[in-house]
Amino acid sequence: MRSISLSAGMVAAVALATVVILVYSVVTSSLGALPGLLSADTAFSAALITLGWVVSAVRLKLLLESYGGRVRLPLLDAVAIRLIGGLVANITPSSIGGEPARAYYVSRRTGLGMAESYALVIYEVYYDVIAVNLAGVFLSIQALPLSTPVLLVAVFMSTSWLYASFKVSKTGRSVGDGSSLPRWVPGFLRSRFNALYARYLEFARSYSSVSSSIPLRVKAAAWALTLVYHTIWGLAVVPFTGSAALPLAARAVEAYFLMQSFSSLPTPGGSGAAEYGLSLLLDPSTVVKYRVLYYYYGVVVGLAVLAAYDSLLRRMGKTSG
Repeated sequence: MRSISLSAGMVAAVALATVVILVYSVVTSSLGALPGLLSADTAFSAALITLGWVVSAVRLKLLLESYGGRVRLPLLDAVAIRLIGGLVANITPSSIGGEPARAYYVSRRTGLGMAESYALVIYEVYYDVIAVNLAGVFLSIQALPLSTPVLLVAVFMSTSWLYASFKVSKTGRSVGDGSSLPRWVPGFLRSRFNALYARYLEFARSYSSVSSSIPLRVKAAAWALTLVYHTIWGLAVVPFTGSAALPLAARAVEAYFLMQSFSSLPTPGGSGAAEYGLSLLLDPSTVVKYRVLYYYYGVVVGLAVLAAYDSLLRRMGKTSG
């Protein structure tokens, strides 16, 4: 993997997200809200989204530098890596599509191996998945029956990630060299299975090492930062509601968490799922404005950061070489 580049599939993912937004706008008669994006409200909301990315980068920096104390990651690098991961998540049909990109650039910037880097960013996204989906469980109960799909997704994601994290950590702590195979594996598949199993064990050991070596106080700080930056992104909805009253602000944050929870579904950038989650608590015009800004902020800013950061790392590589 030499660099992150755009492909026809990624362009198609952006096109799909655009079509979904337009269809939603037409169906809900909220297409007329789009010109309203040319306002100071949009600038304020974008500033809050930017602040959220910075706070999320602080979390990445904190977790990475707490892992063994071997590496340092400047905050600007952490912001760039977070935004690049956000870009890839927005243009690939995967609920955690951004993590391979983040792992690649963490490895490239710090010198950590890919297995360690990938384990670290998966451990990082674990905080997001658990936080937004536990919130999604409780908030969707209040919006039943329309929120039933969100509730089902939130329960599944919460329980599956908790179990997977426990299982992978346990595997990583156990002794094994990957040579033992289940009896049911056919002989002609054994070599391929051995290779895949060895890679899984390498990831499991790295994940277990990451999760066990980070101090409890750092984990507590990571949980706090996770809630803070997601709340900030939820507050970025408020400028589009026309009121900063506390009940409306709380409702905006709740809608955001429902959006993020349902966007765990593997659709490009949460296409369809995001609109549905927001619509449970917000009017269509607010949904359209926030969805357009939130999605295209991630794509446009992410593309700019990707081009600049990749070029910077290449120049740094030539200088060090």
